[in-house]
This record gives sequence, C-alpha cells and structure tokens, in this order.
Amino acid sequence: MRSVRDLLETDYGLSLTGWTLEFSGAISDDGLTIVGVGKNPSGNAEAWITVIPEPSTALLVAVGLAGIAWTRGRRG
Repeated sequence: MRSVRDLLETDYGLSLTGWTLEFSGAISDDGLTIVGVGKNPSGNAEAWITVIPEPSTALLVAVGLAGIAWTRGRRG
C-alpha cells in the first residue's frame, strides 16, 4: 500500500506543499479516480479529486514526444 500523497508527489510530480490530505472518501471501480477531504495551505477544509492517467495514455504521450524529438533532431 502507498499513500495518495506519495503517489501524486513521487509518481506524478505534483507539489502538495502545505496541503494535508486527511482521508480518501471513495475510489472508482477502475481505481483511477480518488476523492477525499483535506486542508489547503490556508488551513481550510476542502474537497479534492484526482484522476490518475492510465499507463497506456502516459506511454502514448511519451512515445509521441520521443518521435517529435527524433524528427526535429534529424532536421537540425
């Protein structure tokens, strides 16, 4: 098991400085959408939702960017 905070900061590079994620209230059937409540940097309670991209989506973006970089490198 991993914390939602660790997942978002380590795997997806989000900065949650000042936020306290108090609890996750629900997770979708596919495990890609998580909702909960926390405290924002001002100390106010706030609901949050995060949608984790599917691995295949991230892979397609990475392959596309690599292809663009390769094409530009050959031109220049």
